[in-house]
Order: sequence, then C-alpha cells, then structure tokens
Amino acid sequence: MPRAPARIRKRFIEGQTEVLDWETEETILYGYPLILDTLASFRAIDQFHGAWNRWRDVVLPKCIKYRPGTRPVAQYVCGEIPRRELRTPLPEVNGWKYIDVRDRSGNVTRHYLDVPEPFMEPEAKYLHRLGIVDANELREHRAWQRGDRERYPLEMSLYD
Repeated sequence: MPRAPARIRKRFIEGQTEVLDWETEETILYGYPLILDTLASFRAIDQFHGAWNRWRDVVLPKCIKYRPGTRPVAQYVCGEIPRRELRTPLPEVNGWKYIDVRDRSGNVTRHYLDVPEPFMEPEAKYLHRLGIVDANELREHRAWQRGDRERYPLEMSLYD
C-alpha cells in the first residue's frame, strides 16, 4: 500500500532536513514559547528577524487560516506591521504579558501581547483599520473567537 505524502514542510539545507521546532514556532507566533524560559525565548531583534525570515512562509499562512484576524508577533517585532500602542496607561499591578526586545543599538522596545480593551485596540480591529485584514477575515475572526474553528497545529505535530 503506498504511503500517504508527508504533510510537514521540510527544508533541505546543505543536504540535511530542517523542521520547525515547536518552541521557535510558538515564539514567532505568540512572542514566547508556552513553556516559558526555554532556549527559544528570543530577546534580541536579530533573533526574531532570523527566525521570521526562515519560517515566515510556513507560519504566516497557518496563522491566517487557524487564527484569522491576528498576525504573528514576529511581524510586529520585525516592523512589518506597526506596533499597537496603549490607549491608556496600564494599572501598576497587572498580569498581562509583554516581551522586551533589544535592537542592535541596545534600546529596548516593549511589545504588549494580551492587553484587553480599553487599554489597547483589539488586534483584529487594528489590522482591519490598517487594511491588512479584510471584512471576510474579520467575519472568520469572530467565528474563531466563538470556538467554531480548529486549533492552530504546530508544525512538529504534523510530522509522521
């Protein structure tokens, strides 16, 4: 019986197969791996640029399909999409996530990841206002928020 074609996107570099590991994929997508303080926690802009340039063709289409109305954090960090700004100051004590990314000159930029309204404009509305997300994707985003969609599959989980 013939074997089903592999669903994973492999890269062949210098005769070796390279597969996107889950820590790097989560860091590109969410800004941090879901198991914090692992090796893939990027702290410098060059780390984000390297990973994003290498894996954008894998992560971005899956993000649009499985997380409509959102974009990977790496796009914001790398400057492809302008960073969302806070509307009002945050309370001193809060549990919202952020990452501090150091640029080449040593300056640190803070990227907030999960700050809700009214402190920050929702990501889908922000992207729609910028013209990155169309009305159809905005509709899909609402369905995704209701739980009507599949979860984002990490690339390593597709590997047979």
